[in-house]
Parts: sequence; C-alpha cells; structure tokens
Amino acid sequence: MSATQSAVLFGRERHRSRQFIGFAAAMFVLTAVFLGGMMTGTLPFIWPLVYLPVLIGVVAALVNAYLNSGLVVSTLNTVVIAGAMVLTHGIRAVLSPSWPVTGWSWYLWVATALLGVGIGAFILGAGMRRLVGHFG
Repeated sequence: MSATQSAVLFGRERHRSRQFIGFAAAMFVLTAVFLGGMMTGTLPFIWPLVYLPVLIGVVAALVNAYLNSGLVVSTLNTVVIAGAMVLTHGIRAVLSPSWPVTGWSWYLWVATALLGVGIGAFILGAGMRRLVGHFG
C-alpha cells in the first residue's frame, strides 16, 4: 500500500477527503481576504475576530477526524491559516514598503503551533469516533 492510500494519513473515503481538502482551500482564500481586509482597513480590526479562522479550522479538523480520519487532511485545515497569513502580510509588505515586516521565525512559529493544534484536533476527533464506536 502506498502512502497516498493510507487511511491514517489521508482518510478512509477519498470523496470525503476531497471535500475537506476543498474546504481547506476555501478557508485559505477566505482567511486571506478576511485578514487582508482587516489590514487595509476595509474591515474593522477587532482582535478576537482574528481567532475566528482558527476556530473554524479546528472544528473542520475535528469533524474530518471523526468522520474520515486522515491526519494530513485534518492538519491541512489548520495550517492553511498560517499560509494565508504569510500571503496577506507578504502582499501588504510589497504594496506598502512602510508596512513593518515580521521576521520569518514568527510565521514559522505560528505554522508550527497550528500544526500542533491540527494534530491535537485529529487525536480528539479520531479518539471520539473510537469511543462512540466502542460504547455505542
């Protein structure tokens, strides 16, 4: 069995895995637009709203792990948020040279933290599925 056919990495059902990968792609675009709008001032900057994409990504990772497994697919739902941050900050730095550029180590830290959150969500979701299957 190849790595792309592994149920632990990519899920048991290909169709459901594609759905959650598509959701991760949509989250990437929507997060980039959302953060870009807050950076440019077209959307009001409300600090707690910055965590909204993370919350949605964690819920998607939990649901994917519960329904389909797939460690890579679950973590992708959280890590794309860091990618959207890098994209929006990079575009903003190019368009506005006076914009303060954060060092790459900060983005690496955020990506690593979101990877850990995605792995944790996978463990919780897959564990919950096993508990429900065992007791249900």
